[in-house]
Amino acid sequence: MTSHNYALNLLFFCLFLSPLVAQRYEEVATRIIDALLASDKIHNNFLNLPDYGASIIFDGIWEVLERWPILAPRYLSLINAKLENFARTPETVGYKVLNNIRIPWTSTIGDEVGLFPIAYLARLSYYRKHPSGLYNRSMDINISTLVATEYVVPWPVRLKDGTIAADLGWPGQEGHGTFVWADDSFMGTGLLSHLSLLLDRRDLANMAGSMLLLFDNHLFDSQDGLHFHGYNDFDQEHSCCKWGRANGWIMMAHADALLAIARYGPSTLFDSVLDNFKKHAEGVLAVQSPSGLWHEVLDVPSTFLETSSTAMFLYSFNIGVSKGWLDSATFKPAIQKAYSGLLTNIPLNGEVQNICEGSVIGVDVAYYEARSRNYLLSSPGLGSVLRAIASMDI
Repeated sequence: MTSHNYALNLLFFCLFLSPLVAQRYEEVATRIIDALLASDKIHNNFLNLPDYGASIIFDGIWEVLERWPILAPRYLSLINAKLENFARTPETVGYKVLNNIRIPWTSTIGDEVGLFPIAYLARLSYYRKHPSGLYNRSMDINISTLVATEYVVPWPVRLKDGTIAADLGWPGQEGHGTFVWADDSFMGTGLLSHLSLLLDRRDLANMAGSMLLLFDNHLFDSQDGLHFHGYNDFDQEHSCCKWGRANGWIMMAHADALLAIARYGPSTLFDSVLDNFKKHAEGVLAVQSPSGLWHEVLDVPSTFLETSSTAMFLYSFNIGVSKGWLDSATFKPAIQKAYSGLLTNIPLNGEVQNICEGSVIGVDVAYYEARSRNYLLSSPGLGSVLRAIASMDI
């Protein structure tokens, strides 16, 4: 090998294969955020609170900034202004919450009201670690606490055992039952878990954990360790399929709840939630594709490889391994494969590919396979990609 070739190889190693992976993660996250901000400026499609997708995108951006504060000057002014405007502009949901103007119940718990305050709690978390004399935390605490106590905790549509539910089912089932959506595992507990972590509310951590056990009782398939997308309590039937992002919502909800519950020491509740988390993680691991990605319908390899579910599993695996809840020797190789697979869907322009658009509960595999993967419609899953990147090597 010539000295010239040796120097080139050494440069390649230093730039791309060295342990300085934090810079690589930071650069990937920056591309994604720059792209979504550019798109949102034109289409108003990514930061449109109170949309649940926008809520998680804000959360993901704040988690990236908390991990890499060097990026803060690039984004702080814009995202702070967005949050302030949403809370202070009359007719917005944020303004109504803060001014005690009652908002009608929506069809599912995450629509309109139940999840958007995680955007404000993520800001609170950031400024706790990176204080600023310009930041006043009172609005973020108030808006989050009010939504939790006025809209999430008293959610009116439930099964007899207390499980958060909806009157909205899947085609052919309309008006014939009360339905459990896997999506609502996160929509109905995410705010509680985040609020518990930041405000030391053990009652909310316990509430989130107990609710997730109920979701598991209705949706978990012990045969393969995966969750169905929906359940109709009227005839006690599951929906057709084990949608990837539905499983992602559930696993991410468990990871966040475990972080909250763990603060208060050993408990039977923690052990039960952890046991279900581990069983689910093992089931998901078993259907990871050779590419590192997961399929749109997890147990149907003919369906397309989907990005947001992969990101949700990656985030959850990272949390599980970092806390010692998942076996490192088993799950670290899966994490590396998943991250490599994720990168194949993040081009240089930052417009993340192959995120399934928002979805109701489908009637067959063909329904899920036909869902759009248009970048402009990727809001429901885009924030999870940022959360996954921010969780790497924690």
